Amino acid sequence: MTPLQKAKNLMDVGQYIPALTILETLNGLSLKSENYRLLFMSNCWFNLEEYDWAIEIADRLLQKNPKNELASQIKYLSYCKLKDYDSAFDEIIGFLSYNKADHYKITLEELLTDIRAGFINDEDIISKIKELALQNDCVK
Repeated sequence: MTPLQKAKNLMDVGQYIPALTILETLNGLSLKSENYRLLFMSNCWFNLEEYDWAIEIADRLLQKNPKNELASQIKYLSYCKLKDYDSAFDEIIGFLSYNKADHYKITLEELLTDIRAGFINDEDIISKIKELALQNDCVK
């Protein structure tokens, strides 16, 4: 078993600190393995409620791989946990302006529900969310 797989197994059972200990020492990885390492680290920090670290690591991954939807989602959810909703909207809108939604489809559907319920009132954000939802077949 590779150290990366061992770290993933630890994450899967909620052992985030031991997983991070392994992940932080790995180097010389292939590009694909490095992307997984960063994604796993960001996920660990998110689950440890260290949202600033989760954002920083996810951002490093997105600089290498701008199409990594899971990294973008970790950033989005971290900003939500920090109650930085402007940055959360910027993240989802920025990502989906250049990429198709897969995992984000559920988030778009939830945002449409929030718009209908009156929880989101900024007309520019409402317009952009509706546009992205249409582009990604999320409109019911």
